[in-house]
Amino acid sequence: MLAAATGVVGVAAILLGWVLPLLGEGDGNGSPTSRPTPAQSVSPRDDSVFEGDVTYPDGSVVKQGAAFDKVWRIRNAGTVPWQDRYLTRMNDTPCKAPERVGIGPVLPGETVDIKVRVRAADSPGRCKIFWKMTDDDGAPLLAGKKPIFLDVTVG
Repeated sequence: MLAAATGVVGVAAILLGWVLPLLGEGDGNGSPTSRPTPAQSVSPRDDSVFEGDVTYPDGSVVKQGAAFDKVWRIRNAGTVPWQDRYLTRMNDTPCKAPERVGIGPVLPGETVDIKVRVRAADSPGRCKIFWKMTDDDGAPLLAGKKPIFLDVTVG
């Protein structure tokens, strides 16, 4: 009985010494070995996600000539930190707004609230201003993304 138990333990030790190195758990001498890992993508990816209107959702009514702050929330969904970026106005409307407003800096995964000061038109109507992300030189970024916009009714 003792001989059988010793034989089983011996066979188990041999198998364990043979299998562990194949699993990357050790080298058979008690030293750990590393497992190969799949290569990770290292190319940077620039991306954004529109999180929502913080103030003045689409269709809001504003008084003629009133000044108000429009705020959007955007998340940096890429792997590239945002530095020296802007929202640049893409069209003209009776409502007045700056040509561009600063964004950030924003690290990957972070959200940012972007505020633009707007002055409503002096007469009733619809005011829709489109904005795209640009760099410091005004070159468009995130070309595949639709513009964000302000859409209010002046009444």
